[in-house]
Amino acid sequence: KCNPMGYTKEGCRGIDKRHWNSQCRTTQSYVRALTMDSKRKVG
Repeated sequence: KCNPMGYTKEGCRGIDKRHWNSQCRTTQSYVRALTMDSKRKVG
């Protein structure tokens, strides 16, 4: 489940929540790619 805040044990972040609101159940490889991309966007 995805928390309203966008933070979950899976590693869901508020930024990631934008791309997938209720789809926090993704493979770690996909999450890693998202995390790397979001970090670059955040700075």
